[in-house]
Amino acid sequence: MPEMKTNPAARTGLSLLAALLVLALAGAAWAGDNQQAQAQAQRWLGLLGQGEYGAAYDLAAPILQKAATPQKWQKLMSELAAKTGPAQGRKLLRGQAVTDLPGAPKGEYYLLLYSPGFAKMPQALEQVALIKGADGKWRVAGYYLR
Repeated sequence: MPEMKTNPAARTGLSLLAALLVLALAGAAWAGDNQQAQAQAQRWLGLLGQGEYGAAYDLAAPILQKAATPQKWQKLMSELAAKTGPAQGRKLLRGQAVTDLPGAPKGEYYLLLYSPGFAKMPQALEQVALIKGADGKWRVAGYYLR
């Protein structure tokens, strides 16, 4: 069988094309992850907004559940809701993927920052930290109000 000779420029072009294809596929997968994380955060925040604190706790990541008992979580969220009033149009300000959070184990995290427009605290911001579990599902690992 005769040996095929390839042009070095063609090899470089093919390598570049292959690398771009890998990046495009990885980007598409990550975009899907971002959408899944955002959808889970919206669902979880919706439960908080409806006063379904137990259901929100049950959907949370183990790291959040270890930080508070269900009873303590219920009390904290009830007190917080009394101080803030209902959200009046939550707006996503930004989302960011990270792998390292202070005080948390390494993992795949997605941080979301919202302007919820609370009735009693219109300038407050919400930060929701989600972690991707071994099963590939995103779960809320932290909730912060500032």
